[in-house]
Amino acid sequence: MEKEAAAMQKRLQSEVESYQSAQKDFQKLVQQRQILIGQLNENECVMDELNLLKADNKVYKLYGPVLVKDLEESRQNVGKRMEYIKKEVDRTNNNL
Repeated sequence: MEKEAAAMQKRLQSEVESYQSAQKDFQKLVQQRQILIGQLNENECVMDELNLLKADNKVYKLYGPVLVKDLEESRQNVGKRMEYIKKEVDRTNNNL
């Protein structure tokens, strides 16, 4: 009977450790998702501001040590960044 109790205790401990590991993984995914949502919101705000600008407005992009004027490329970069973040959010949601 003691052997059975020891075996059950060992199995229970293993299950508890497995549960704790899953809980940590879940918390990491939730935290990662929150960060991604924050980044997506920031980029949406930037895109809204860029969409308010007209073609003759000046937007500068930093290329190394040089500032270059390019409104359309800025819009495209922010759009691509938003697509990437959305894909990461979807991937994180699937993992959750």
